[in-house]
Amino acid sequence: MTNVVAVEWGEPSWDEETDILQQGAGDLKTHIKHGPRWDGTITVLSGSFGEVVAKIQGITWGTTSATQYGAISMRMDNDYPQVIWEAVCRDDDNKTHLFSACVQDMIIDDLSFSNPMDYEDATIPFHTYHEPFLLTGGAELVYDQWTATGSGATLTTYTLSATPIRLASPSIDNDWYWSKLVYAKTKSSSASTGTRWVEDVTVATTTVALATPTAGDTVQILYAKITT
Repeated sequence: MTNVVAVEWGEPSWDEETDILQQGAGDLKTHIKHGPRWDGTITVLSGSFGEVVAKIQGITWGTTSATQYGAISMRMDNDYPQVIWEAVCRDDDNKTHLFSACVQDMIIDDLSFSNPMDYEDATIPFHTYHEPFLLTGGAELVYDQWTATGSGATLTTYTLSATPIRLASPSIDNDWYWSKLVYAKTKSSSASTGTRWVEDVTVATTTVALATPTAGDTVQILYAKITT
């Protein structure tokens, strides 16, 4: 995507934070946090503001065909993920990939606009409930999806389009459930967004197996591969 100046986010805010005393540990405190939310902004050139918002929403903006939309609402009522954002950071040669800043399940907030002149900065606010992360240089995100067959087998296996790399160590202190997947989701035809799986998923060399997703659901897998 062109005409993007910067993508920024801050530290998370939390629905709940508290200190507790560990049982049997005297007055030793543990700080507990639940319900993270990261808020950030995408800065774009103002002349491309509508184009970028349309791409995030997955619509074609214009008047050249009957399938295009002529208006973009500045109001965002739902709280559903709209896009996966991967911002590539390069060296000053504009070629060498240093790392990528990734925002999973980005949700665009209500929009404002102040300057219609091109080449001025305009900001698109967003939030996410799942932790952003930095992806190492030489790697890129991959999104695969299939329609579940619901064969009735104990596991339904799907072949990934690439070999996933090891990303992180799953822990109760982070948002990772598998070392080689960002997430595994299934989405029914009537649902507005997919549901994350937190168990019953097995990742092999180039396959992923789920414990019998419902027939007709969309299986969605996000992971990373070595850039070739």
